[in-house]
Amino acid sequence: MTDLAAFRNRNCVVTGGLGFIGSNLVQRLVRAGANVVVVDALVPTHGGNSKNLAGVERDVQIVVASIADSAAVAPHVVRADHIFNLAGQVSHLDSMEDPLRDLEYNTTSQLAFLELVRRTNPDAAVVYSSTRQLYGKPRYLPVDEAHAVEPVDINGICKYATEQFHLLDARVHGMRACALRITNVYGPRQRIKDDKQGFLGIFVRRALKSEPITVYGDGGQLRDCLHVDDVVSALALAATSPDVAGHVVNLGHPDPMSVREAAETIVRIAGSGRVELVPWPRDHEIIDIGDYYGDYSLAERLLGWKPAITFADGMSDTVEYYREHLPWYL
Repeated sequence: MTDLAAFRNRNCVVTGGLGFIGSNLVQRLVRAGANVVVVDALVPTHGGNSKNLAGVERDVQIVVASIADSAAVAPHVVRADHIFNLAGQVSHLDSMEDPLRDLEYNTTSQLAFLELVRRTNPDAAVVYSSTRQLYGKPRYLPVDEAHAVEPVDINGICKYATEQFHLLDARVHGMRACALRITNVYGPRQRIKDDKQGFLGIFVRRALKSEPITVYGDGGQLRDCLHVDDVVSALALAATSPDVAGHVVNLGHPDPMSVREAAETIVRIAGSGRVELVPWPRDHEIIDIGDYYGDYSLAERLLGWKPAITFADGMSDTVEYYREHLPWYL
């Protein structure tokens, strides 16, 4: 796990900081001695949860507002040394059902926020959490940053636009902005009450409640899965690395596994639940990307990052967390 000592006494703004990845980052930053402001709109379907900051809530300033609300956000942005931009809507299905809502949360509000940063604090380091989903169906594996961008859903298109806004500000205005394309993340503090934040959280919830884990098709599609602590380490390195500005960087894991294998591992670790193979629902099938795993060699070169947590170890940690805190997430 990367040491975050470099953030001691540094001013950090974390957008989406009550959500899954954001709250894990906030927990680590606070314990490293950083001064942290969380900006989160607490949109009901986005995963923000006040329980996610249990243990550090008194050491964090929380601003409940959209990142597009300049009046609420500007006093904190102007003082920030590091901005971790994790706000947004992540549900692929929701983006297809309500494209304009996705555009609002993932693109127009993001542009307003970036313009605020550019005008008031262009020297801050800005790290944007992008997604591997924007590659679409892989033409080759592992997928590197040179792969074509062909999103299969509205979410991927909107996230890609915002990613490019960050990189444009780096190229044209000299801002220290970069983007990390993050693959399937799991771990403590993830929204697991529905499928809006990926399949792994749902699998954990169903296993702990001794319910069947439904896997679509034969479950053979490959995925690389990252424990949230590895993602937090990458975010921290990106915020402090001198060579990453203006770059988009993949995160990934060297041990891809099938969705069925992931489900079976969760059942084994939880000691409950069972795996059931079911036909693909049409709304899921049309946006499925098939096999995916990423080439993260650029992250190794620019950030000195590589994942340190195996799926079995990370999932054991995850199951233990939800076994203790499950009522917070139902």
